[in-house]
Amino acid sequence: MIQSISIIGSGNVATQLGKSLVENDIVVSHLHSRDSTRAEALANILGATVCPIDSLPNQLTIVCVSDDAISEVINQIPQNIPVVYTSGSVGIDELPQRNQLGVFYPLQTMSKSVKVDMQEVPFLLESKSEILLETVQELAANLSPNCYVVSSEQRRKIHMAAVWINNFTNHIVYQAQKITQEQDLDYQLLLPLLKETLQKLDNQSAFDAQTGPARRGDQKTIDKHLDSQSGTAKELYALLTKSIKETYKNEKL
Repeated sequence: MIQSISIIGSGNVATQLGKSLVENDIVVSHLHSRDSTRAEALANILGATVCPIDSLPNQLTIVCVSDDAISEVINQIPQNIPVVYTSGSVGIDELPQRNQLGVFYPLQTMSKSVKVDMQEVPFLLESKSEILLETVQELAANLSPNCYVVSSEQRRKIHMAAVWINNFTNHIVYQAQKITQEQDLDYQLLLPLLKETLQKLDNQSAFDAQTGPARRGDQKTIDKHLDSQSGTAKELYALLTKSIKETYKNEKL
């Protein structure tokens, strides 16, 4: 049974995972981060000891760093230490070979300031070591009932889908907020629409739920919207409109 782990990182994922692990009676005994100030702050919250990367104890270590830094960080960890990382897009075969290397990917957006209900978070797991995979499955089961063993390729694809559904959606909402701010309107007016858009998807496919001028072929409305925008926002509106039109081009209205 896992009783103690180490974490490398002090950002959003490290913070949320660390807090959740501690809440579920798993000790985060050691923590390392290149940002010493943030490391001390998170270590105080978790009750961990800040240490150099080459002084980590021989126990499961979760690497919560940016995708571009994963390989460099793992190279610095002593070979005898079992390591898992939290990336959705980096495959195991892309990283330095180790006897015990795995993936512990929480499929959720995370910010330090907003508490995440880990019981609702799917965890995607992977390892070439059966022993480590069993350990990671045990760890994930402490946090969430939604645990899945998937390949690196499957994880990359679901991560790409997650970027569409979260990052791009969030950016589109940002564009809407800009419009309301520029017109001195209350963004709250749009919240019932946003909530209904998401709630419909509980019982209806996105294909069937699509509405709006692009699906209806209301070109005059589309032209008015395009004329009132500029720069990247206009390009984005035009491209999304084109994509919707192509999706429903064979539809008879």
